[in-house]
Amino acid sequence: MTAPFGPGFPSFFRGLARRNTRPWFHAHRAEYERDVKGPFADFVGEMIERVAALDPAMRCEPREATFRIARDTRFSADKTPYKTHVSTVLGPDGRKTRVPAFYFQLGAGGLGVAAGLYRPDRDRVHRVREAIRDDGATLVRFLRNRSFRGVWGELQGERNVRLPREFAAAAERFPVMYHKQFYCWAEYAGTAPLLRRDLADFLMRHYRATRPVLAWLRAAIAPPSPGRP
Repeated sequence: MTAPFGPGFPSFFRGLARRNTRPWFHAHRAEYERDVKGPFADFVGEMIERVAALDPAMRCEPREATFRIARDTRFSADKTPYKTHVSTVLGPDGRKTRVPAFYFQLGAGGLGVAAGLYRPDRDRVHRVREAIRDDGATLVRFLRNRSFRGVWGELQGERNVRLPREFAAAAERFPVMYHKQFYCWAEYAGTAPLLRRDLADFLMRHYRATRPVLAWLRAAIAPPSPGRP
């Protein structure tokens, strides 16, 4: 089994982290194209195929799924022009998806993996809370599953201190109701995770562990069927 990324991948990001400037990037564009952009596009394509084999709705094109390495600095105090990682979201609309999705990034900080609803709007938060009120036991069972806890630990995300009165009673049984973000995150620092030969298998273990939670969240935010409230 050949590793999807070679030593040039972490080497490029180590250099970028030290000299995050446009002149440095343009001087090393050939290394970026050869060691980072090309291999990452191939790897994203492989991951899409693997995920879509389990969940066809998660299919998208690699170019739709992959974020640009250039940062949008218009409204940021940090004016460094480039991210020190490459990243992708696997979901029906790639990086523009608004449904529960699977995310990973690789770069100077190592490997980061996430899944779920990161920034749901108020309507989606309300729908998830309604679903927890009606079927919170199922979600809690998924979150307590040994596979989920072994890979992800617990659900992450910001929480509300108070809830609307309609959810107060259910929140006593299901404290997950207080969440206003519903995602999980795992981080692996250093170069070694980036050079794993089994990186695709490693990421798929994360996906499989969170797949029941993603399916539950997708059903929770789905629009009501015609004729139903």
